[in-house]
Amino acid sequence: MRHRVAKRKYNRDTNARKALMTGLLRQLVLHGAVVTTQAKSKELKRQADKIISRAKKDTIAVRRLLHRTFGKRDVVNTLVERIAPKFPERNSGFTTNRSLGKRRGDNVELVKVSLLEMPERVGTLKSDKTHEPAVKKAKPAKKEVAKKVSKAAKADKPVVKKKAAPKKVTKEAPAKKK
Repeated sequence: MRHRVAKRKYNRDTNARKALMTGLLRQLVLHGAVVTTQAKSKELKRQADKIISRAKKDTIAVRRLLHRTFGKRDVVNTLVERIAPKFPERNSGFTTNRSLGKRRGDNVELVKVSLLEMPERVGTLKSDKTHEPAVKKAKPAKKEVAKKVSKAAKADKPVVKKKAAPKKVTKEAPAKKK
């Protein structure tokens, strides 16, 4: 009997489940919304509420806990500095589910999970920093080809390709009759 069993398994082992939820949470933080199945969206909503309510307390211990979940500093910074300040009065219910209909291949219900308050800019804080693009110098490819041609012309030697060695032909014995 499954009395008071809260976990969903999704036909995966423990590590695969953790990786699935971590990936979905990361996409939710980076893009503000994610499309997934209804069953996964319910678990994602639970996890997102826990993560965002933790991120509202901006301490080093909380950042370390979040880093243990996400593994990327820029995702943690985005969550703590952009998303969590959007919900000062709210204690839970940071996400909303919107039904998108059924998927064509397997007829499963798809849901778009999105944050209630979207940040001004989507993406990580790391991607917002303006980097001046490095200007690559154009290499004169035509001059290099011209140099090679002129060297061959100066040498006045015809370019001769080496012939491949002839393949050895082995005779196979005829099949034996039974």
